[in-house]
Amino acid sequence: ELLHRGNLNRSVEPTKKNETSSRSHAIMQIMVEAKDRTVDMQEQIRAGKLSLIDLAGSERASATDNRGARLVEGANINRSLLALANCINAL
Repeated sequence: ELLHRGNLNRSVEPTKKNETSSRSHAIMQIMVEAKDRTVDMQEQIRAGKLSLIDLAGSERASATDNRGARLVEGANINRSLLALANCINAL
């Protein structure tokens, strides 16, 4: 249900290539904790985090026929994907 509610808040617009083109990135993080009790009643906690990431797709302006605000939006999406790639490459 949380994933569905999050998707309702995402921005989606049609392009020439994709009728439901995602215009935003989305991140869902799931945190899990497991508690183990040892024989001497000590509590050990193990934690993990799973990140699910859906990025808005890059696009070529010539392939989508986007104009005006959609063209600027596509350029911003591409710029944000390039910034993310630079961060990953720096790691």
